[in-house]
Amino acid sequence: MKNKIGSKLNSKVVICLAGLAVVVCIAFAKHPVNENKMTATKNKVAPPLKGVNIDYKEFSVEAGIKTALKYETGSLITIPDNAFLDINGRPIVGKVDIKYREFHNPADFFVSGIPMTYDSAGIQYHFESAGMLEMLAFQNDKPVFVNPAKKIIVEMASQQADDKYNIYQYDSLKGNWKYAYKDHAIITKKSNMKESSEQLAAKAPSTDFNASQENSPVTSTDLLVPQKINRNSFQFDIAIDSAEFPEMSVYKGVLFEVDKKEKDFSPMYASTIWNDVSLDKGKQNGSYLMTLSKGEESHSFDAAPVFDEKNYENALTLYKKLFSKRKKNDKEKQRKSDSAYTVLNRERLDQIELVDRINQKAQASMGTQNLVQRVFVISGFGIWNSDCPAVLPKGEQFAANYTDTAGNKLTFKTLFLVEKGRNAMFSIASYSRLYYDPSKKNILWAVTSDNKLAVFEEENFKKIKIENDKCTIKMNVLNKPVTKAYEVRSLLKI
Repeated sequence: MKNKIGSKLNSKVVICLAGLAVVVCIAFAKHPVNENKMTATKNKVAPPLKGVNIDYKEFSVEAGIKTALKYETGSLITIPDNAFLDINGRPIVGKVDIKYREFHNPADFFVSGIPMTYDSAGIQYHFESAGMLEMLAFQNDKPVFVNPAKKIIVEMASQQADDKYNIYQYDSLKGNWKYAYKDHAIITKKSNMKESSEQLAAKAPSTDFNASQENSPVTSTDLLVPQKINRNSFQFDIAIDSAEFPEMSVYKGVLFEVDKKEKDFSPMYASTIWNDVSLDKGKQNGSYLMTLSKGEESHSFDAAPVFDEKNYENALTLYKKLFSKRKKNDKEKQRKSDSAYTVLNRERLDQIELVDRINQKAQASMGTQNLVQRVFVISGFGIWNSDCPAVLPKGEQFAANYTDTAGNKLTFKTLFLVEKGRNAMFSIASYSRLYYDPSKKNILWAVTSDNKLAVFEEENFKKIKIENDKCTIKMNVLNKPVTKAYEVRSLLKI
């Protein structure tokens, strides 16, 4: 699938041959701008439907006693003795009240109002989740805190078995997510809950530097290594979609160079106004497949990003700086990950007999069914998430107008796109243009300005007809009040 780049601003493309510059105008297809300008205030937890949310499960525990709690999904919460401190850092004694809840699908994410976007290297990503939780603790209605020497372990039951996720903690003051450590799925059975220390150690993250980078949104190896232009080749300049190509967007003055031996490229393209330009990763390392199209005419050729003499030194200096910084960050992430799993191993081995007794009762009806667990090492109360950052779907786009089924114009408080079968909820910041992948099963939902739920269902996506880059989305507005989270799941068919 091709990735659209640029904007409909008649951007100029400069094509050079042996120092001779020719200017050509290309009408680019408009692409969504980065959504990283949201303020912390806008990125706070804000349930969109009044009175509708995921309920907490409440527990009461004795602060000085090791405790294992079972949540209704099968998740296990292991609390060591003396795990709680007061605001002055003193150990808590007596009863502590725990409030706990989990979020497992886009309908849960939606009603919770928890932001599901993540900023990395100036780019905003959308979370694809393997499960999210919130845990709070109080004594006499006053919040208590986690003893850093006695971290709480949550082994969350999850339906996502991939190892592409990271653990993040939500900063409620700044309104953003902080990376904690690399997550790993643990596959286990009721009959095999006890694991040896060797088995647990085998599941700990690798300390290899390259392995530690595998799931970072933008890592050291993602950076574009600056290359100088070849004056005997063609060069031209285009706007770059930073969300799709972050390895290039950090630099200024990136040019694309076409080798003179490239048979599919002609200097005659400089005399044509093209309607669309797209990029795909090329077959060769560091190259890209570029496609120019207008009506039925289309041309594809390989091009490599390069820098002229003016911008090369600055790009090289920036590359060295970014590489050093990201390499340091990668090592720090690996250190945290190793530390987290050291705590996990110790706590799980300490609690194994208590855990086994509880599981024998709670899982009696589950036979030998496989369980997928996501392990959270809770160092602070609040919201934690096992997530994989993803970009907005691509494939189709158009200028969108929204009405109800009677043709009345709609305005929104929030608008979300979901691909069924993918555990992500894409927040649409700019309502005027809609992007989606027509090969997927999509559903669009919103909260209108008068607090009603509006839905554009999967079968309606199949009927979309785009004319002159425009389409009107007729949404079904629900007039019946929604009061429970399960009603939202049912209405949205999630």
